[in-house]
Amino acid sequence: MEGNTILCPLVDDIIEDIECIENRDVVDEMITEESLPNKYKRKSNWKEICRKCKWHNY
Repeated sequence: MEGNTILCPLVDDIIEDIECIENRDVVDEMITEESLPNKYKRKSNWKEICRKCKWHNY
């Protein structure tokens, strides 16, 4: 991983930190779920996965 990237457990891949922040904001109901790309919502418990991620409160 480099600079502003993290391993996201929602997609099991490296993403930009800003994508992580946007995902977290959806899970924390700060922005609407419709703004989140479907690739992050494929896992049935995606919100819980995001909440438990070590990067959730980064």
